[in-house]
Amino acid sequence: MSDSLQDQLKALGLARSKPSGKHSARQNKPVKPGDRKQAAKPPQDGELSLQKAYALKRREEQKQADTARKKKQTEDRQRRLLNNQIREIVKAKRLNSKDAEIARNFLFKGRIRKIHVTSDQLKALNSGKLGIVYLSGGYHLLDLPHFVKVRELSAEHVVELSTSEGDDGDFPVPDELNW
Repeated sequence: MSDSLQDQLKALGLARSKPSGKHSARQNKPVKPGDRKQAAKPPQDGELSLQKAYALKRREEQKQADTARKKKQTEDRQRRLLNNQIREIVKAKRLNSKDAEIARNFLFKGRIRKIHVTSDQLKALNSGKLGIVYLSGGYHLLDLPHFVKVRELSAEHVVELSTSEGDDGDFPVPDELNW
């Protein structure tokens, strides 16, 4: 029980004994930056120095970043051209009316949206003679030929009003449920 904590740790192999004076003096000697370069072994044939390896890594990361940037710029340019084509169609053939008072709700990209239409436009929209196109934060009514033209350019800009995914009025009733 007279052993100190340090002696107990040494016995368990968790602590080292103090090095001799000659050896510890060499370890405590500060190493100058110039001495380190001399002490390091020169790279063998086929080996890269650490500096060259980091330079290659930086160069490769830069190439990947440039490639990603160019790809994004190309996609942005294509999106702008597509939006301009759709904008020209919408600008010339838009049927939205300023005196529309009826709000027609529809589902677009998982959210309920609305567009104001007249009673005649509502009938035509519900029968499929008109379509809704999304562009620059707004919803625009177009007649069927122009709506189809926009759909051919980009299906993302077209609002599908059909309920062919599932008839909302007729839900299947499980067999074990009695009505």
